Amino acid sequence: MSVVGKILLAILGVAVLAGAGLWFGIRHVASDISSHMITMDQFKGVHEGESRDAVRDRLGEPGGLQPQDKPKPPAGTTCDYYLQKHVALEKKQTFQICYRDGKVTATQALPSDEDEAARDKAKSSESARP
Repeated sequence: MSVVGKILLAILGVAVLAGAGLWFGIRHVASDISSHMITMDQFKGVHEGESRDAVRDRLGEPGGLQPQDKPKPPAGTTCDYYLQKHVALEKKQTFQICYRDGKVTATQALPSDEDEAARDKAKSSESARP
């Protein structure tokens, strides 16, 4: 085999390994994200006064991803965030569960991207009226 052939074969090998690594990395991240998703029914099953441990035992640990424009948590609380599963990406809601002293004090379903787009469109059409 010529030197050029060996170089091309080496480049092809590196490309295949890089592609395989990328594929496994994406699968791992996707699996990690989906393991922190819950259904609307699971979210509705969370009640004020319930312990954080009981909620996390039932729903799993919250994901590391948090909404960029999340609302400020109620004073003195810390909040967990879960993504909604079994819905299209633009319809996914983020569920906020806030705790004080290890007990649920507030829950809120944050609007989906689709909900926010509709709200923005309605606001802009209202302001355009004379």
